[in-house]
Amino acid sequence: MTISIGKQQTRAQETKAVKDALAAAGIPVISVHHGTGTAWAWLTIKLFGAYDAERRNGARAISIIQQVTGRHGAYDGCISIVS
Repeated sequence: MTISIGKQQTRAQETKAVKDALAAAGIPVISVHHGTGTAWAWLTIKLFGAYDAERRNGARAISIIQQVTGRHGAYDGCISIVS
């Protein structure tokens, strides 16, 4: 069974689209992954960098991710930026 998430057909496609978009924007990414269990819809992005740069990049990253994936709504479309 395939669940459509935003603009991509699969979670793997969404992950790749996010990684590619952030890399193109020059935002240093350590990992991109989806949640499991009750958090299956969450997209978690781990950024690399100092705290202040990470905060600036985090807001920018969320904006880019929303444009690429079509995610929106509560909790920035279930997008989490972590360090």
